[in-house]
Amino acid sequence: MPRRSYDQYCAVARALDAVGERWSLLIVRELLGGPRRYTDLHADLPGVSTDILATRLKQLEGEGLVERRRLERPANATVYELTPRGAELRPVVEALAHWGGPDLGEPRPTDAVREHWYTAARP
Repeated sequence: MPRRSYDQYCAVARALDAVGERWSLLIVRELLGGPRRYTDLHADLPGVSTDILATRLKQLEGEGLVERRRLERPANATVYELTPRGAELRPVVEALAHWGGPDLGEPRPTDAVREHWYTAARP
């Protein structure tokens, strides 16, 4: 299925073409801490299906924001990590965390919480 585009000659629209799909920026948030295995990404993104996670990772790879790398023995695992271009999204994710922080309030009973998430933006 072809990806949708805003088809606008606008930097914001083009950026959203690359990272505006649901879950994309949350995957970037996870990878800002360093390389992660697929299973670790899936565990720290509660609610994402394996199909969507795999699709988003492929899309982010296609955009040149994420790369897949095979670790040598003894690890012998595949990890995903941000490319230098993907790492440039750090201030974007941090700005979103800062902007959304005042609206966090207290965690709801249904909210997943991970220590490494950007909850430090709370006022």
